[in-house]
Order: sequence, then structure tokens, then C-alpha cells
Amino acid sequence: MPMNRPAVTTLVALVFALVASACTGGAGTACEPLPSVRPGFCLDPVEVREAAPADTAPLLAFDGPELGPDVGVGDFEGQVVVINFWASWCAPCRTEQPDLNVAHQTLAGDDVVFLGANIQDTVPNAQGHLAEFDVPYPSLFDPANIYASKYRGVGPRAIPSTIIIDREGRVAARLFGSTTAGELQTLVNELLAE
Repeated sequence: MPMNRPAVTTLVALVFALVASACTGGAGTACEPLPSVRPGFCLDPVEVREAAPADTAPLLAFDGPELGPDVGVGDFEGQVVVINFWASWCAPCRTEQPDLNVAHQTLAGDDVVFLGANIQDTVPNAQGHLAEFDVPYPSLFDPANIYASKYRGVGPRAIPSTIIIDREGRVAARLFGSTTAGELQTLVNELLAE
């Protein structure tokens, strides 16, 4: 059944509005495109950023069956924290890992911390991923997705996901799907400049 002209016009207007809204920040204000960042993506404006969850999870050992101490965003006050949620069975997670390693090498230091958060996985499989990709930063172990569930939208059907926390402990960016070293470098440098 063909659509009438008013219905087509309404549909076109709706699509235009959706595309235009994709180019705005969390408060509905337009933002400038950032180099190397996916089209239409903006850091959340400071005034609408939510505090990152205060929850913690145990660190995954690089080898051996023991888990390390519980760690959370609160352990890194005054630093930008990049948390990448991943699993060994997730093909896009495996594809993006080299970019995460490059971003870590470029950005990590006194002002920036990288954390992985392994979800819905086993210790041996997660450790195999860390070894295979020579992951240079620690990962939290969250087999039941308890820690991940505290970050809105993150879970086994939405990985890889990367959350970037600003120096004040607030969620500044939620990147769903694979990210790149260039995208992370741009976003983290924007936060460092705030």
C-alpha cells in the first residue's frame, strides 16, 4: 500500500530530526565534530554528567587462579579513567584490542588510567585474551555482569563498550561498539583540557 504525500513528508521530517539530534550532546546543545571521533558523537556536557558508580570488582590476575583486590573508579580520583568492557568470546572485542593497547601506550600516565572489565567469562579464557593480546593494563573480573550493570546500557549484548570518566568522577562518554586509538586519544585529550 503506497504512502500518501503527507505521510512521506512526516516520515522525512522525523528522519531529519533524528539525524540532527544525533549531532547534539546530552543536554541537546550542538557540538563541534571532533577529529577521529565517530560522526555525531559528543562528550556529555559537564552540567549533565552523572557520577560514575562507586561499585568495585576484583582485579583479574594476568596468570594463576587468584583474583586481586577489589578496585573501582573511586580509586583514581583526579584522573581520567577509560573503562573498556570486554569478553574473550566477543569477536569485536578482539578486533579492537590492539587499538586499546595503542591508546594506553599513548595516553596512560599520571592523569589517565585504563581499566578493562571482563564480563560473562571464565578466568582461564579471560587470561588467555590478556596473554594473546599482551594487554598492558589491568582488568576487573565481572563474570555475572554485576559491575557492568551499574553502567547504563553495558552488558553482554552491548560489548565492546567503553566508558570514559572525567577527573571529577563523572561519566563523560559512553562508546558502544568498537572504538579506535584515535577516537580515545581525541576524547581523553578533550577531557584533560577541561
